Amino acid sequence: MSRGEVILVERLVKRYADGGEVGPISLRVGKGDVYGFVGPNGSGKTTTLRAVLGLLKPTSGRVEVFGMDPWREAKRVNSLLGYSPELPNFPAFLSARQVLEVTGKLRGLRGEDLRHEVERVLDLTGLVNHADRRVGNFSKGMVQRLSIGQALIGDPELLVLDEPMLGVDPVGRVQIREVLREVSRTGKTVVFSSHELYEVERLATRVGMVYLGKTVMEGGIDEILNGAGGLRVRVVTRVAPGDGVVEAIRRIEGVRDVRVEGNSLTVFSDNSTDVRDAIAERIVLSGCGLLELRTERPSLEEVFMERVRTVGRG
Repeated sequence: MSRGEVILVERLVKRYADGGEVGPISLRVGKGDVYGFVGPNGSGKTTTLRAVLGLLKPTSGRVEVFGMDPWREAKRVNSLLGYSPELPNFPAFLSARQVLEVTGKLRGLRGEDLRHEVERVLDLTGLVNHADRRVGNFSKGMVQRLSIGQALIGDPELLVLDEPMLGVDPVGRVQIREVLREVSRTGKTVVFSSHELYEVERLATRVGMVYLGKTVMEGGIDEILNGAGGLRVRVVTRVAPGDGVVEAIRRIEGVRDVRVEGNSLTVFSDNSTDVRDAIAERIVLSGCGLLELRTERPSLEEVFMERVRTVGRG
């Protein structure tokens, strides 16, 4: 493994008895990354995470966690990571404190060490004021925070979270984002799967995209958003631009598309040419009146959909 990689997956393939197949999937997670693993439901995210956790043996390919094979060395690997499943299910009669105490004991903590660790995690997850409430009375967001807290017990170097935002209301999402950002600030590595790209864009430093069971893109979030889809220029004019000026903008070298909505234009160009001055010149000469010109980068969802279309055409 290189560049301080915590997780390395190379051309993972899993074939199932019913004829289903996932792969090849590849990903690299470096120390300190907040890695968003994205794709539609059924695209292979959970299969890959199960292989990383040592719960599933790949048909072929290579999986390493901290330089170890998680299938062959599951006990050692699992001692270094914490896991939050897609649908956490805690006994309703237990309190949050009791859930964390049980987890701590399973991690080998006792006495004052256990008490301090439980208090640390309750504070980190914002559950101090709910520590002695029964889990059966928790909201979905609180259950997810408790599940993340359970994964944090023992201060593991790696957190693996399967769909941590699933079914959580907007307030709960904000709270979970705050927890994960705080964890990231401590230098831990976080891997989380999601089919909600908006959440991934707000949290991740690195992203892996899977579609139809295969990796279609991977890289740093800024690298992906700044490098994919080219430059996008948003223009607002005093009066709606006519067909002539729109066509003149289309003819600018490097412009790929122009979309018009009222007195607003969105110009898409490749990354090799800065078209902003040329656009401004044509707007001014047209007499439309230039009110605003700004560059925007595409959203992660737009990048993903463009890559999916490319895969479909291939």
